[in-house]
Amino acid sequence: LPSLFPLSGAAKVYIHTRMATSLMKPFSLTYVRYPEDDIIGTLMAAASLLPISIVVCTLGAFFARRELWDVLTLVGIVLNEVLAQVLKHVVKEPRPPSCAAVDFCTTYGMPSSHAQLAAFAATLATLHFKRRLGAAAAIEVVGNKTGRTSRHGFMASMRMMDPLGTWLVGMTWLAAVAVGVSRVYLGYHSIVQVQAGSAAGVLFGFVWHAACCSCASIIRHRLEGEHSRSRGASAVERFVSWLAMRDTSLAPNPMAFEFRHTRNTSKAA
Repeated sequence: LPSLFPLSGAAKVYIHTRMATSLMKPFSLTYVRYPEDDIIGTLMAAASLLPISIVVCTLGAFFARRELWDVLTLVGIVLNEVLAQVLKHVVKEPRPPSCAAVDFCTTYGMPSSHAQLAAFAATLATLHFKRRLGAAAAIEVVGNKTGRTSRHGFMASMRMMDPLGTWLVGMTWLAAVAVGVSRVYLGYHSIVQVQAGSAAGVLFGFVWHAACCSCASIIRHRLEGEHSRSRGASAVERFVSWLAMRDTSLAPNPMAFEFRHTRNTSKAA
């Protein structure tokens, strides 16, 4: 690097002085310490970073599919983190003594924001799955001559769902448990702090899911209609149309529908 980007004498003095007089601070969001030569500790460190993967995966899902629900999920993640930080500064409970081993005792520990985010994401995914399952059950009832649901009808509704999505819902709860265990194992939080964070995440997940359903019901007709493409549409509506945003939260298996549509289009071409 010095040969590619030569530094002047003054710049070198500034860099050396800055490094000698100031302590470099790690980026705590992705900074995890774990016991050396401890296989379980290594796995726990990886589990502790799962909340970051949730955010990255949600961002990737939005850019790939432009779903309204992904945007609402990202907003919920931000609000969930704000709630966690507010609770930390209200409760002002320090981290357990084990935090000294990981050099992370300068911030409050109640509740665990990692556990809260993981529980929030699992709750939101479960309620979103239940919403899709309800839509599938409604389709099954319409196709059923008796007009009633049954065990057979429930199984038929489950077959209408995306199998990978069903599996992922269960994985979110396993991830939530793994995150909570990792925060205690590595010494960042006490058991009570993790339990409090998980409870706060579940409660806020219910609240935010209700808000998402209300929001989706209000603006769905604008996403599906042609008004957003007209000259009389607002700037927000034109922006949403430009992004090609949509809401398939009531479709039991949108991936199967898109697969059939793409295959039929390819055959027609």
